[in-house]
This record gives sequence, C-alpha cells and structure tokens, in this order.
Amino acid sequence: MENYYNHKQAFIESQIRLLEQEFLKPSETWLSKVTESPAEERIPLAVVDTVLSKLNQNNRKHYVQIFNRQSMRQILEQLQFIYEQKCKDALEGHIRVEKKDYNNIKWIESFPEEWPQLGNLEYDQEELDKYADSRSRVYQIQKNYITMKEKCEYYKNLRDALLPLNKSTIQQNLVAKNAPVINEINKMRILCK
Repeated sequence: MENYYNHKQAFIESQIRLLEQEFLKPSETWLSKVTESPAEERIPLAVVDTVLSKLNQNNRKHYVQIFNRQSMRQILEQLQFIYEQKCKDALEGHIRVEKKDYNNIKWIESFPEEWPQLGNLEYDQEELDKYADSRSRVYQIQKNYITMKEKCEYYKNLRDALLPLNKSTIQQNLVAKNAPVINEINKMRILCK
C-alpha cells in the first residue's frame, strides 16, 4: 500500500510543479504583432509586464496556502484509505455493481453502433471494427437472453398450471373400471331405484 501512496504523491507533486510555473513573457512574434497593430488597440508593454509579475506573485502565495504539505498528506491519506477499502471489499466479494435492467434491450441501444469520431483524433480501423463487432455480439446475446427468459417464464407458468394435476387425489377420481368413482356411481344408481 505504501507504493500506492508514493505513486499518488509523485503524480500530485508533478501536477503542482506544472501549476507553479510562472507565466512567461509573451514571445517576440506576439510582441511584434502588438507593436504593428493600431495605437488604440495596443497594450503597453509595461502593463503586460506588471500584470504578469502580479499574477506570478499571487500564484506563489496561492500555491503556498493551498498546496502545503499538511493538506497534501491529508488528501493522500484519504485516497489511500479509500483504495484500501475498495481492495478489501473486492477481496471479500462486496463489490458494488450498478444494476441494469437486462430484461430490456434499451441499455445496449444507448451505445452507438459505431465508435463516435471525436475531433481530429485518428482511430485504428481494426479497433473501430472490433467495437462494432463487440456491440453487435452483445446485442445478439441480449436478444437471445430475452427470448430464453420468456421461454423459461412460459414453461414455469405451464408447470405451475399442471402442478395440481400431479397430486394423488386426481388419480383417485379418474374414471377407470376399478376406480373408486365407479363404485360410488353404482351405489348411487342402486339408491335412486
């Protein structure tokens, strides 16, 4: 678990180092474009320097207050506690899984048939085909599951309907040559005469 703590600490410290970097003075190309623009649109370079120095000074104060060692340690200890709790729960089989209504095919239909193209990111065609194939397989499996579940319900209902017929009291009342019902009918005939 100490490795987890150190790993997270290294990650957070690297992110803080990125945030602590000072704002840089604008590049020469940007400054040349500013000096070429009309006078009413120009920002005086002294103002740019003043704003940058104030921002850098305020940021340093802010980082010292927010990202001090004590608060960092507290956050890391909380993260480690949650991580250990999740590991313990997983080992004991107490994993919390969000339940979906698998009797309905809508949850699969909520996923797009093809992987959405985001911006200018390049996707490997093999991976795109793999996604589409996986989605269609899951869709087909879900349809088969729903069909089997409906069949199972039908057979359960049929079994429940036939269950009373399986009892021995029905067997006694069936009409056969030596059945007790025949003897009773014969007795009734004699009494009615």
